[in-house]
Amino acid sequence: MTWVLVADASKARIFNTTGSKEPLVEIKGMLHGESRRKVSELVSDQPGRQSGNGPTSSHGVAEKSAIKERERDTFARELCDLLAAGREQDRFRRLYLVAPSQMLGALHKHLDKNVKAAVQGEFDLQLVKASNEDIRNHLPEYL
Repeated sequence: MTWVLVADASKARIFNTTGSKEPLVEIKGMLHGESRRKVSELVSDQPGRQSGNGPTSSHGVAEKSAIKERERDTFARELCDLLAAGREQDRFRRLYLVAPSQMLGALHKHLDKNVKAAVQGEFDLQLVKASNEDIRNHLPEYL
């Protein structure tokens, strides 16, 4: 049994396939709403900003990036927990990861050793909104 995780920072889809050339069947979808929200909605009591030049200028952009990265990391951890549970229950033996590079990196930080051992391939692609058939076409013929 093979699972395929297709994810980005705010949405994930898990597919199952039982045979080498079989189509993908979506078995779970997850949304991480916080990743889709504006940074201003994620931060309360945010201090005011001063604009200017030099070392004391606003750090708003860097802070926004850090907040988005934290939310991506949180979602990656949730996905890895789900994958670990699936692996413990022997629901899959092989796993393929399909995600943009930043999300792949976040996933790598949280994959446990049993799930890592099941990973057969990774694809740095943004396919979370693609059709099942299109996703299948980006994967090896024999899963």
